[in-house]
Amino acid sequence: MSPSTNAPDALTNESRMGFIPTTTYQRFLTNNGTSQLPVPPEWEQYEHPNGDIYYYHRGLRLITPDNIRDPEKLRHVLDAREDHLQCLDNSVAQLPADWELVLSDVTEEVAVIGMFSRTLGLEYEWTEELGLQVKDSPEYFWSHVAEYPSHHPELPPNTEAAFTQAIRSARVALTEGAVFPFSESQINQIIARYEDLKALQSQGKMVVPALGWLMGAVMPLDALERARSDEELDNLMEKMRF
Repeated sequence: MSPSTNAPDALTNESRMGFIPTTTYQRFLTNNGTSQLPVPPEWEQYEHPNGDIYYYHRGLRLITPDNIRDPEKLRHVLDAREDHLQCLDNSVAQLPADWELVLSDVTEEVAVIGMFSRTLGLEYEWTEELGLQVKDSPEYFWSHVAEYPSHHPELPPNTEAAFTQAIRSARVALTEGAVFPFSESQINQIIARYEDLKALQSQGKMVVPALGWLMGAVMPLDALERARSDEELDNLMEKMRF
């Protein structure tokens, strides 16, 4: 039995750009014993454009790439959510109305936690010392858009306008000697891919996941102070964890 998946239809192996690594968390395995188990009630399974799987519970505002088809893993994820909400306590009221929680690499003891607002384009974190804080770099939010692009039918507000403005400005700035994480040739490939996706969208294809991955992986597109070597560029891509 194949998994029930909300799968994007606009990104194929041939259309991926090798110089932008994609997220890697979980691919659906048919031999791990849990592939035959159903997705738990009220959870939805989504597929990243690169084939990876993640899950979303709209009522709980909860995203996880962990395999919640496994009852023990599901228990760990829900326990981690409850523990985090208890830590937040009254701080929850300070979060935007559209906040979502991401839990990954969850065990009985630890979890990687992120809180995001698509409307405001921000990531939040909570610490015992400082309470609820906004993370100060837009890279965190863009990384989130790239990593989990499939569970909303629309892109986050203003992301497409920000992306198109940044990519056009970068192409002009490159001709004036500015240096960016991507070469002129790579930026031209990014623009071509974006235009291909928009053409598919005009034909009624569902391209939001592919657009979200592309924009999130490329942004924020800021000029660098100096040229990066090939090794430094490889390291930069690795840090993006996509």
